[in-house]
Amino acid sequence: MIDIKTLTLLPQDELLQASTLEIEAGRRYRQLALSFLPYDADRSQRMTQLGIACEHRIDALKWAAESLGLGACVALPEALADRQGESNQGGGFFIVDDATAELVWQEALEAALEDQRFARRLLAVNGTPELERPLLEYARQKAAECDVLMACHAGHARQA
Repeated sequence: MIDIKTLTLLPQDELLQASTLEIEAGRRYRQLALSFLPYDADRSQRMTQLGIACEHRIDALKWAAESLGLGACVALPEALADRQGESNQGGGFFIVDDATAELVWQEALEAALEDQRFARRLLAVNGTPELERPLLEYARQKAAECDVLMACHAGHARQA
């Protein structure tokens, strides 16, 4: 069955959805960086790097939006600050054992894989030629993000 809703996304909708996804991913990676800090400094550093990559992707999306005159359509971290306060009720936690680390890592990988699928869907339904290259690069970077998570996890599993 064809879902007409996904076939009619406007460029501003694509940009808003992608930037919102990146803001949420960046927050997730910053929280993971803190959570892994007492357990595994290398994983914590990797999560920090992935969070920084999210910020770079937001900047790239903002640039693409501005080139189309749609700069106001890209969600910025400040615009979603209230949502973060709501979603962070109860705060984070520190990982202190292997079982918790594995569970949290699997959840992070599942979230990254879902983000990657979403990025590919945005690219697939894109009807704006000017967004083809930015969305293609966005999808490639989300795939690379998943590769980094899987490689880091595989390296940690070999050490254990």
